[in-house]
Amino acid sequence: MKIIIIFFILILSYTAFSNETEVIELHGNQTLDQMVLDQVNIDTEDKIENTNIFVSENSNENNESEFENTEEDSVEIVNIKSKATFFDKIDVIQVNQILNNAKNIKSKTLQVEFNDLLSNLNLDHTKLNNRSIFHSSIKYFYNIGNISKSYSLIKTKDIENDENINFYNILEINYLLSTSQLENVCNLKNELNYEINVQNNFIDKVEIFCLILEDKQSEAQLLNSIMLETEQQIDTNFQQLFSILINEKNNLSSNKGLSLENYNTDLIFLYSAMARIAEVPLDEAFLDIDPLNLAIPIILNKSTPINLRLKAANKSFLNSSISKESLAALYQSVDFDSSDLNSPEETIKQISDNIQLLMAFHFQYINIQIFPSERLEALIEFWQFANKNNLERIAFALSETIVNSIEIKADYLKYSPQIAMSYISNNNLTKAIDWITFYEKINGIDDTSTLVNILIDFHSSDDISTIIDTMNNNYDDLIKLSSDDSEELFYILSSILLEDKQQKLEDNFQKIYDKRQTTSLHITENIQGAINNNEQNKFFIYSIISLNNKDWNEIHPTHLKLLLKGFLEYKNGFLFRDIILEIFKNYKLI
Repeated sequence: MKIIIIFFILILSYTAFSNETEVIELHGNQTLDQMVLDQVNIDTEDKIENTNIFVSENSNENNESEFENTEEDSVEIVNIKSKATFFDKIDVIQVNQILNNAKNIKSKTLQVEFNDLLSNLNLDHTKLNNRSIFHSSIKYFYNIGNISKSYSLIKTKDIENDENINFYNILEINYLLSTSQLENVCNLKNELNYEINVQNNFIDKVEIFCLILEDKQSEAQLLNSIMLETEQQIDTNFQQLFSILINEKNNLSSNKGLSLENYNTDLIFLYSAMARIAEVPLDEAFLDIDPLNLAIPIILNKSTPINLRLKAANKSFLNSSISKESLAALYQSVDFDSSDLNSPEETIKQISDNIQLLMAFHFQYINIQIFPSERLEALIEFWQFANKNNLERIAFALSETIVNSIEIKADYLKYSPQIAMSYISNNNLTKAIDWITFYEKINGIDDTSTLVNILIDFHSSDDISTIIDTMNNNYDDLIKLSSDDSEELFYILSSILLEDKQQKLEDNFQKIYDKRQTTSLHITENIQGAINNNEQNKFFIYSIISLNNKDWNEIHPTHLKLLLKGFLEYKNGFLFRDIILEIFKNYKLI
């Protein structure tokens, strides 16, 4: 009998662990490094290919765009006829002003749209002004943490005779260093203009690193000695890593990261690549230098503390730089032993101050549960912990395979809304509908199921009329979700979307002034004028400038109303649904 019981447990264990295996082995026998780098390379190749397709398709257009020019702006702005249209003839000074005022667009929806506009510049590269605009665009993507976009755009142009070629070459080298494409680095450095070397011996340092990689230590030491004789200020960061690589001194302590001193930003990616080969850990300060561009180098550095690698991986995933498979593989690689996993309360207590490790522990703990009911309870605890720490999207993505294995049954009724929410997050509306329908058949309609259905309706909407219908059909339920902070929001939405449900604001003489800032008259007048004249490009550009550094709930209600009116018309409401969902999240309605 005992043998039969053991056999039964082993079978259940295999079933329970089957999902874990799926998560890790989606890419066959690939290592985590290969998974991350393959994803980065695929994304970059796609960006290059898509940009080339756009240029090819638009090269035969006969200036169909209409232009608008005002004395105040002295800028010609193209009316959008497709997603690929941007500025054609524009002063580079004003381009730089726009880009400087759009470095922190908190709305992901608007950032993606702006990236799309900016990356699809259809400019004649033979003209100096256009090359300057292109250069500004490349710098913009780099500055907002999207070095891969900068690299992919550079690869679409012939930059051989471009006056900014040194900047582009350094950026290309740094991108290849950040993604550990070291052979390509060493090939490309032979083509670099030696003028790049002037300020910080960039070429010499890359050359020395390549010589070490090629096991030519004597040559590397000779070149380093020559460089030291001419270097005005010794680069202690480089020399420290160089010494470790040629075994002149022992590796840094495993609990001490590379401490950067007087670093040059052009050399950060070289340091990260050298540190990875030298097995020198990177620290939190390194990530803080450039949280998005340096995330991939930190993920790939196996000597770096795992909690920092997890933090970098979360940023990369939310920035669409790595896949959920790569993210799951890193989470699964955290070294919890059987005693940790068999004593969850004690383990959670020990690492209570480390959110990243707790996320990984919860994730792994789910996968060791034998019985489905215990597995589901562990999953719910994972989601709840992630929600408290604003990592719910990460948790939903990581657990998608696990959720797919859960059968709809009465035992799991109380968890149905949360399971449905996870499916919505992963864009599987069919499964979300199945779970919430099951919940309502047994439990009836309540506030929880109503919210899930509203989200399903919103995510199912594909045009502005459907979105308005969704608002109409669910207005009373949405009002129930509102608080004092969102009263004005629903007043705005009802006034521009639902004329038959015009909401009134209650008299409140306690609130005479509003601490939320509104925009300058110049910005407001230009947005209003662009709406009135259907100048969609102008409307979009001025809108993102007015939203820089601000979430939707931080802007003045009067300005929010103006923007929502404009986005109702912009590309026939193409962005409106996603903007509404972002606003609801900012106001904590969903």
